[in-house]
Order: sequence, then C-alpha cells, then structure tokens
Amino acid sequence: MDFRVLGPVEAGPTTRAGGLGTPKQRALLSVLLLNANHIVSVNRLTGMLWDGPAPRSATANVYSYVAGLRRLLESAGDAGRDRLITRMPGYLLRVRSDELDLSVFDRLATQGRAALRRSEHELAVDCLSSALALWRGKPLEDVRVTPALAAPITALEGRRIDVLNDLIQARLRMGLHKEVVGELRELVTTSPISELTWSQYMFALYRSGRKGEALGAYLDARRTLVSQTGVEPSTYLRRVHQAILADAPSTEVLEHCWRD
Repeated sequence: MDFRVLGPVEAGPTTRAGGLGTPKQRALLSVLLLNANHIVSVNRLTGMLWDGPAPRSATANVYSYVAGLRRLLESAGDAGRDRLITRMPGYLLRVRSDELDLSVFDRLATQGRAALRRSEHELAVDCLSSALALWRGKPLEDVRVTPALAAPITALEGRRIDVLNDLIQARLRMGLHKEVVGELRELVTTSPISELTWSQYMFALYRSGRKGEALGAYLDARRTLVSQTGVEPSTYLRRVHQAILADAPSTEVLEHCWRD
C-alpha cells in the first residue's frame, strides 16, 4: 500500500474525496505517517490534532479515529490491525520505506548528496531531481494545520529547499549556469534570507556573463537580510561578493566559502 504526505495526504486507493474519513481522521493518519514505525502517544496525538486544550472527549475520539483507519486499511486489502498497532502509550503505524513518499524522498536525497560529494554530477542531478519530483504540493496540503503540526510541516519544506539547493549546486558544477538563473531568481523570492541561495544566484548570473546583475543581486541580498533579520550579510556571502568583484568566482570558491 502506498502512502503520500508530500502534497495532499493519500493512502492507496482511498484518494477520492472523503476517502480518508473525517478531517481529524486524515490529520491522525498524517501524524502517524510523519512518525512511521515509531510509537506516537495518545497525549501527543491529541496535542497535534486540536488547537489549544483538547476537549474532554479527545482520547475517546482518537480511539474512534484509529478504529476508522483500521477499517479503511482493511477495505483497501490491507491488514489493518497488523498495520496500525496499539503499543503503549499510543499507536504505531508500520510502513515499509518504499511505501511512503517521504522515505523515498529521503533515500534519493541521501544518494544524490553522496554522488555530489563524489563529483558524480549527472547521477546527483538524477537522484535529486527524482526526489523533488515526489512533491505534489505543500506537505499535508489538505490537512487542517494546528500550531503543533505546523513545525514538522515547516521542517519538511526546509528539507525540500535544501535538496533543491543541492540540485542547483550539482547543475552549477556541470556548467549549467544560464539554465538555473530563472529558478534561482524565483527561489530568492520564496527563501529571501537564505544566503546560500543568494550566493548561487550571484554566481549563476556572473558565469552567465551578467556581472553587473550579480553585483546588484548582492545589494538586494544585503538589503533583504538587513530589513528582515536586522543582520548584515555573513562572511560567507561577502567572500562570494569579493570573488565576483575580483572576477575570480568558481564553484570551488562558492563551496569553500560555504564550508568556512
């Protein structure tokens, strides 16, 4: 059975409208999938599913949602009780790594980064692109997000941006500077305080023969960082800027500055 959280929550053939039950039942499944193969306590589940203090009926409601999920799994030809296990002080959802899109994403990302470290750039691009292709929208897109659920969702989105940065780095190493300028322009808009993204954007512009725009991007980055964080660019971004001024940027300089 396939489970998907990198977009609307889906479970096997139950992707039709209402196929995963009530909104709270869908949220419960989401929490269990984010913690696949680990016990999630009833107290934690109630904290994730409700805004503020949970109602007195919360524990009983969780039991009801779990029973509904088990019936759903069984109707899909799965062994509900063998899949969704009662394990004190809560529940554990058994999921194979190849059944959950998030697990596949992490595996491909790890393989891509390993290839990048070995300078196997084409393999890195293939793995990282495949990882990003698993995303169908925002994680848990159709789940009502409580404050407690917002943190893991934000962390997931951060992991996607990290993989996208790694993919762009691999493409820069392959000399595909012009091809990534547009993507980076959009990315500095959506992630305006990421100095790594700004440095990649500056580097791609410079290597595309657009030094003036690269220097202008540094001024944009500085202005954005100061206005949104109150902090000047780090030594890393200033070194990349100085390398562009000296007509000496390279992917090695870019990565060396980052490591330092």
